[in-house]
Formats: sequence, structure tokens, C-alpha cells
Amino acid sequence: MLMLFAAPCLIAAGGGTRALLRAAGSIYAPLGKLETAMTEQFPAADRLRKLEVSLSYMGGQKEQNGVFISGDSLTLDVQPKSLSVINDNTLAMIDFADEHQIPSYVMLIPTACAVQQSKVPYDKVAPLYNQRQLIDDVYRRVSGRVTAIDVYPTLFNHQDEYIYYNTDNTITGLGGYYIYSAAAKNLLRSNPRGLDQYEVEHLDYNYYGDLYALSPYREVSADRVSVYSYVSRFQRDYIVTHYDASGIRRYYTLYPRFRAELGDSMAVVLGGMSPVIDISIIGNTTNSKRLLLFGDRSVQGYVPFLLAHYERVTVVDTTQAAPEQLGRINLRDYSQVLFAWSVDHYVTADQLSLLDSLDAARGS
Repeated sequence: MLMLFAAPCLIAAGGGTRALLRAAGSIYAPLGKLETAMTEQFPAADRLRKLEVSLSYMGGQKEQNGVFISGDSLTLDVQPKSLSVINDNTLAMIDFADEHQIPSYVMLIPTACAVQQSKVPYDKVAPLYNQRQLIDDVYRRVSGRVTAIDVYPTLFNHQDEYIYYNTDNTITGLGGYYIYSAAAKNLLRSNPRGLDQYEVEHLDYNYYGDLYALSPYREVSADRVSVYSYVSRFQRDYIVTHYDASGIRRYYTLYPRFRAELGDSMAVVLGGMSPVIDISIIGNTTNSKRLLLFGDRSVQGYVPFLLAHYERVTVVDTTQAAPEQLGRINLRDYSQVLFAWSVDHYVTADQLSLLDSLDAARGS
């Protein structure tokens, strides 16, 4: 309603009705599109949107646009799209493991609303989706074919630490370390490196992520973006190659810091996300394992730690990869396969139908 009141004022102040309609596309555009157009055309619209969210929160709306607002943090309200989506994703993992006979692992990462439940006003809004039960059910179904990596207890034990962003629906670098430490026993069959073996660098103290874009509550604290670098006795170099629709780009560092100057500090971590990211580790290392990882953007949190144990890691972001982008992947090049998603992606969208495009002959 606030946008309806504000629109005439903004039109009078900056460009008229035509500018607004050109940006929105049509007078019949959905209200959300009109709001987006107004934000882009009129700087004051962004301030009004923040005011609208704050007033709604003061009026008792603790959940807005699918986001829980709790004091100084935002968390996504995770709800499954359908049972068939969960079933299809689970069966796809089982079929892959049966067909290709490569040691395969699954790691479902609970979101902030499951681990930090004290921050969620669910008793006044809606019942939370039981992510713990979902994870247990999936792990039970894949048992004997795919090895489960349970990170829930570790994250829960560290829930009071800065393991999730306040304004972004993903884990922090510290949360990534705890995920790595929980995965070490099954995936690496070794003890994790101590956190003191990594140098930490803080890139940004004023980061606002995707949850803030959905519900820009003004009282939420900005996030700190940090990166972790393994301190080795030997020189270690990295070649990080991104494959996307625009072609190939390559970095010779895990953290191309210049990308922060382009306006997104999260794009520094692994050089941002792409449909396929191939990371080679060059240096005096006895590690010969190679990992193929099907996952989502949560890899930015824990992959930098896993790299201390591999000579190559290839990440397929199943939330954006197209089947034709898997053409470069030869399953024979890998000694392990890891399926790893944040629970919200696993229960709301197909993640693995693109596996059908892999050449079965190459993997058998």
C-alpha cells in the first residue's frame, strides 16, 4: 500500500509516468515488478521500501517475502516445493552411484532457520519445516549406495558463532570450516586441519546479501565477508577456471580481490559462482585425490578448506548449470563424487536431471 501512495509523488519528482512504465514494461505489470522499476528509476523508492518493511515489522509482520525478521538478522523460511522434487533428487543420486560405481557422498546443509531456531519467531508466524527429519530420511534412503556426511550436529554445536550471514542465505567462511571439519572423517578419512593453519582476511564489513534484497529491514546488521588461506610449508598455486555462457575465464588465485572493486565482495571467493568451476592445485603435494562436486553456492564456504586435501576439485553448480555444460567432464578423471546442497535448494528444485547428459560410457 505504501508503494501506491508513494508512486504519484515519485512520478512527479523524477521523470513522469512514461519513465516508470517503460521500466516496468506495462501498466499491467505485477506490483513486484513495478516496485523494482520504481527502485531503479527513483532513488527515493529504495528508502520507502525500507520504511515499508520496518513499519510492517513494527505492526507485527515478522515474516515478509518468505524471510523471517528477527532483531539483527534475516533467515529464509524454507518450505518444500513438493515431495516429488525431494524424491527425484534422492533417486538420481542412488541411480548415479549404482551406474558409475564411483565412491559417492551426500551432504545436506541445514539452513540458518534450522540451526539457529532461537532467532526465528516461528511460534508467531508458521511452523518450521523439519530439516533434521528431511536429512535423516534422505540419508536412510541412500544408505549402502551413497555415504552420508552429517554436518547438522557440528553446526548446531556452534550455532552461537558467526556461521551464517545475517543478510545472505548461505554459510560464512567460519561455517564452511565447521562443515569441512565434519566432512573430514568420511570424505577425507583423515583429521581436519586446525583453524589455526589458515590465515583469515576480512574483505568487507558492510555486505548485504540476497535476504536483505527481499526484506530490507533497516535494523539488520551488515555482514562481514572473510576468506581463509591454507598456510602450507610448501608453495601452493591454484588455477581456477570458470565455464559459463559467456565463455571461459581463468584466475591464478582462489581469491581474485579485484572483483570486490566491481561491487560484490562475495565474487572474490573462488572468483564467484559459475555453472562449472574447475580448480587445480599446483605444488609440492602428495594428494592425488580428485573430487567432482555437484552443489550450490554454499561451496564458497567450505571448498577452500577441502582444497588442502586434493589435487583437483571440479564444482558443478546444479542451480544454474545446463546439460551441455557438462560436456567437458569425464567421470574417469575423478576418484570421488560429492553431492552437497543447502536444504532449501534440495527441497525446492530439480538438481540432478542434468546427470542424464553425462556420457555413461565414459563413466563406466
